[in-house]
Amino acid sequence: MLVLVPLASLTLSGCSTVNQYDHLQTTEIRRPADSVPSSPRTDSSGRYPPRLAIAFGGGAARGMMHLGVMKALEEEGIKADIVTGTSVGAIAAALYSANDYSAVHRLLFQFAEHDITDVNLSPEGVLKGKALAKWVNKHVAYDDIRKLPMPTGIVATNLTRHKPVVFTAGDVGQAVQTSASVPGVFVPVNHHGDVLVDGGVLSVVPVYAARQLGADVVIAVDVFCSQPPPLGEKAVDTMANTFWLQSCQLASDEIASADMVITPIPPDNSLVNFGRTPEREAAVDAGYLAMKQQIGVLKQLLSQADKKNKKAS
Repeated sequence: MLVLVPLASLTLSGCSTVNQYDHLQTTEIRRPADSVPSSPRTDSSGRYPPRLAIAFGGGAARGMMHLGVMKALEEEGIKADIVTGTSVGAIAAALYSANDYSAVHRLLFQFAEHDITDVNLSPEGVLKGKALAKWVNKHVAYDDIRKLPMPTGIVATNLTRHKPVVFTAGDVGQAVQTSASVPGVFVPVNHHGDVLVDGGVLSVVPVYAARQLGADVVIAVDVFCSQPPPLGEKAVDTMANTFWLQSCQLASDEIASADMVITPIPPDNSLVNFGRTPEREAAVDAGYLAMKQQIGVLKQLLSQADKKNKKAS
């Protein structure tokens, strides 16, 4: 859910764009009970340190709150070992994996909506999505998901097979584009005969994907379900609230399965208003406060997981 705009209600005609990304590799996301347990990893001392994952959730313009979570962890010297993301959370995940905090902060405050706006004159979607892929690749100096500094899972929905999937290899920007392809707004992605769209349809906060990538402790960052978007009289308000209700009801078990759920309260309920610097700073502060309040609990969780791994070894 990168954006939810009234453009989705338009019917357009003209030149169409086809997003054919067969080179991207996907894996079906399974519930943890169906997953194969990952083997412990050792460091130079022979210990089995717990693998920490951050699952960055979708939430359109509310995604600036993810930066506040990163800031709080950065201050504590805590860096995730695994990262997953859905929609705007996929942008956060890719940037977090590829850059240090200061670089991510700079990029997100420089970001402008026109950077990812590429109008498409066809019924498939109002935006092509390729501008988003290009923007991500410009700021992620890795040409394949497998080359990112940490295991990174970008989540999308396979609309043909009715299943969530995680990208495990391929072009980073195109994977993020697919994860953020809101139905009716972005042109969907064709992948080996299947249609792929926004990951938030089936996995708003990709906790299961994080487990599947081998996480021992998962922080779920939910910037979407904590508060519904404004319900007004416009069609886009109805659309946004319908999407919110359906997605959050469906995602409740997955979100609750995380070891820690961070739910920042957005200073602006809107899903489409990225705002200028003051609004963005307020969003960062909201994410920072929500994470900072749970730092002590997180350290306890990591300590408990470490002791558990020692016993298992």
